[in-house]
Amino acid sequence: MPTPPRLSRPRPAIPAVALVFLASLVGCTSPVAAGLDDGESNRVVAVLQSAGIDGRKEPESGSDGRFRVVVPESEAGRALGALADEGLPRPHSTGILDAVGKNQLVPTMAAEQAELAAGIGGELEKTFSQIDGVVVARVHLGLPTESPLREKKEKATASVVLSYKTATMPIPEAQVKRIVASAVPNLAVDDVVVVGVPRVSKGGEHTAALAHVGPLGVAAGSATPLRLVLGALVLLVGLLAGATLVLYLRLARLRGARP
Repeated sequence: MPTPPRLSRPRPAIPAVALVFLASLVGCTSPVAAGLDDGESNRVVAVLQSAGIDGRKEPESGSDGRFRVVVPESEAGRALGALADEGLPRPHSTGILDAVGKNQLVPTMAAEQAELAAGIGGELEKTFSQIDGVVVARVHLGLPTESPLREKKEKATASVVLSYKTATMPIPEAQVKRIVASAVPNLAVDDVVVVGVPRVSKGGEHTAALAHVGPLGVAAGSATPLRLVLGALVLLVGLLAGATLVLYLRLARLRGARP
């Protein structure tokens, strides 16, 4: 009896389809902040996670020691709103080393005085921004230009604007004045003006939203893990279906080969 021709075993396409479906479940990400140092990127991620948003930091390509923070594309709007409430990312403040002697080959006395004021103000802004509860700090200094032709010496002045998210200003006004006066030459404590601006948080609006995975509504931070779990289950089902199909074809071939 002639041996029946051996048929090539078809390869099931179900695992490949499952992989494609898994990739579609994971979804795309969108950057919400870039060019951050390690500390600032950690602050951004912490704020996003407290708002129920799945944010993660990634090394920025082509920039040594800089990071970017990405979120699921569907959460980009909420993430930007949450960061805006917290004043993040914080703007770069010019320090003394960044300001003095950088703009002119032979700077004038007035230019040096302005650069010094910008540098000291930037250092003070960095100091106040590190205080827990302060969202944005701005320091403006008015340093008089010294001139031998002036009979009366002008006074140095300063103004500080602190935007904060707590019920009261995180640092007493008297302490702010003392810090500024001690950092600026010939500045009296009484010549420092401090303005506190409470920031109304909209965090409740950000945390109320739900993310949707198909017909399911889940917390925003759980959306990506749920997509991964569902994708893994689909892949597993595809592999089991493929193995079942292969076993069925083998059994059918064995039955056909019996006399």
